Amino acid sequence: MLTRRMDLTISTNKLEQSKEFYMEYLGFQLVFENDWYIELLAEGSTTMGVSFVMPDLSAGEKFTGKGMILSFEVEDVDAEYARLKETGIMICEELKDKPWGERSFVINDPNGVHIYLYKAIPPTPDYQEIYNSFKK
Repeated sequence: MLTRRMDLTISTNKLEQSKEFYMEYLGFQLVFENDWYIELLAEGSTTMGVSFVMPDLSAGEKFTGKGMILSFEVEDVDAEYARLKETGIMICEELKDKPWGERSFVINDPNGVHIYLYKAIPPTPDYQEIYNSFKK
């Protein structure tokens, strides 16, 4: 399968709050908007997007925010942490180094989706051994 673009769509009654969150805190750009659908693209990208659609209860349940994590590898996770903390947004998981090779923190969007922001760092020796075993 040759994928040209990946777009995640979340069913929510919080269209406006979702739009504002992703644009204000994560730098997404508005591509399209009407009264039941909003489409956003990551800044500088034509292939990474997130959309929000009003739930059609006849088509199924609306998204509850549980069980989803959106991960964003960023250039400077420390700067993003400081910038977002300064806005007063609630930090769900403080900035810390993970043994598998990521420095990360977590915030939540208005729908309860975990937003995992990270930068790759060297893993601990134990994790490096695991990674090396897959390269054989």
